[in-house]
Amino acid sequence: MRLRELIAIIVTVGAVGVFAGSVYGQTATTGQIVGVVTDPSGAVVVGAKVTLTSDAGVRREGVTGDNGRYTFPALDPGVYVVEVMGSGFAPIKLEGIIVKITETTVTDAALKVAGAPTTVSVTGETPLVQTESSARGTVIDEKVIQDLPLPTRNFQQLLTLTAGTSGTLQNSSELGRGDVAVYVNGQRAISNNVIVNGVDANSIGTGENPNLAVPSIDSLQEFIVQTSMYDASAGRNAGGNVAAVTKSGTERFTVMPTSSCGIRRWMPTTSS
Repeated sequence: MRLRELIAIIVTVGAVGVFAGSVYGQTATTGQIVGVVTDPSGAVVVGAKVTLTSDAGVRREGVTGDNGRYTFPALDPGVYVVEVMGSGFAPIKLEGIIVKITETTVTDAALKVAGAPTTVSVTGETPLVQTESSARGTVIDEKVIQDLPLPTRNFQQLLTLTAGTSGTLQNSSELGRGDVAVYVNGQRAISNNVIVNGVDANSIGTGENPNLAVPSIDSLQEFIVQTSMYDASAGRNAGGNVAAVTKSGTERFTVMPTSSCGIRRWMPTTSS
């Protein structure tokens, strides 16, 4: 009897794992792009070829299903281009699609009858309502990190920009250290979960982040503080889920000021 029960438990856990992998299209430090491909009449297009290209030149391909829907899960935050091709339709290219950490970007494509290829520039505006997820949180991107005054150069002092969070007063002694105490929805500071580039960044002894090294703000691409309703792919405590991702290489060169004297110089946008 016990053997049968053990086998049943293993099968159930395996089934749940497979199902969860198909449901959650992003991890704690990635996002995803989903969309529906339609024809001029509004009907879904089945079997359309969809190609995704990242800012770093990485390509992924897929096809639309019976419901005309496509999904590209587990994407690194950044800017993407989606190209859609269907039999009897003109190709369409959607540019400037922004993927943010832990969030789902919806990009639908309306194909036209075969003719000249179409290019559509997608604005990077954040939707007012996240219809693909019930998680609550705020993404702080690279521009906000660089523009806000941060004398200690510790990005964790910006965690309280998210609604529902609070923290203690900061001082210059916290330069480069992870000593910032953040309270989410009234929970203790040790009730948070901190992840950097998909790796657990919590203190082994206390479950929080004291005296842990934090990434330089020059190397950060963005971070998020999820305060509630996040899925099982993120979070281990009752507090907030803090996830950060550093910059990765691209095919473009970017002008960055040095942190010492402010002199601008050409630097490739690669990970440090």
